[in-house]
Amino acid sequence: MAAKTQLRRGAWVLLALRAAEGHTLTPVQLQKVLFLLGKRRPKDVGHPFYHFRAYDYGPFDVAVYSDADQLAEEGLVIVDRSRGNNSRRFNLTAAGEQEANRLAADVPEGAVEYLAEVVPWAQSLRFDELVRAIYEAYPETRANSVFRG
Repeated sequence: MAAKTQLRRGAWVLLALRAAEGHTLTPVQLQKVLFLLGKRRPKDVGHPFYHFRAYDYGPFDVAVYSDADQLAEEGLVIVDRSRGNNSRRFNLTAAGEQEANRLAADVPEGAVEYLAEVVPWAQSLRFDELVRAIYEAYPETRANSVFRG
């Protein structure tokens, strides 16, 4: 069952960050959990959703970052660039947490439950372990890889 109402793509960024339970997500974690959500729960996410393509470190869609930046402009997401642009970290603001909780009631329960499993899993892995795990499950995402780990 697709989302009950038409969601903008950025709603999934909020829901992924909600599943981080107050912790931050790195760019690779955010990209990979949304990729896995789309692959494993396609009927739940519906359209519009991200269009990942094989890139330097596996599945990637620049729109994930565009949406996170837009959500930051709206005061819903914090994009911490204190360690440099390549070491960004994403987290919810208090308003973002409220919005994510509201959205969680509006999407299929399976998607919320899946994020509650896959986000902590992604957070538990080092960068190289996460990229390797994605390559093992989806070898086609290695096509344009610069990762040699």
